[in-house]
Amino acid sequence: MTRRKEGLRERRRRETRLEIRAAALRLAREHGFDKVTVEMITTEADVSHRTFFNYFPNKEAAVVQAPPKLLDEDTEAFAAAGPAHPREVLADLTALLLRDMAEQPPQRDEFSTTFSLAREHPPVLAAMLASFAEFEQSLVDIVAARTGERPEDEAPRLIAALAMTALRTAMESWVADDPKDQDDNPMPYVERVTTLLHTLLGP
Repeated sequence: MTRRKEGLRERRRRETRLEIRAAALRLAREHGFDKVTVEMITTEADVSHRTFFNYFPNKEAAVVQAPPKLLDEDTEAFAAAGPAHPREVLADLTALLLRDMAEQPPQRDEFSTTFSLAREHPPVLAAMLASFAEFEQSLVDIVAARTGERPEDEAPRLIAALAMTALRTAMESWVADDPKDQDDNPMPYVERVTTLLHTLLGP
């Protein structure tokens, strides 16, 4: 399937979000998260307060890594594939999650800082969990659209939860490991965890 190219406006919004987050993480490493203010972040990122709050509700959200961005074309194609065995739906869903990550590989130091901040600061952990929960619900919705079930039914919720657990486990393993080379990225970790998950689920 040919993916829609990212428009100039979309690319600029993504870049602005990344710049603000990178600035917040740099300041957290340099000064300690408790001492960082929104004003410091906007100055470091060279954006206005209004721009900051267009992207993030607070400084805690600014240091949390955004979940993969799923294009409408991709989710529509996923749903259009129609009902299938839950393992096949799960495999297709994890492939969907991997697609954006492969095109926009995350940075290890940023993820490492975010996880450290979440361990040390309950408000950051709360922001991270809220982000995970919101994204997981969006996965529930697209799985339900494919299977013809309701979002509140067990199967869509379980499939989405398994996909998110696999992704989160892989990212934690990647961050905890030592960099292997300059092209280090989490894809091998995600692929390994995904393969393990399908093995555990059986033939």
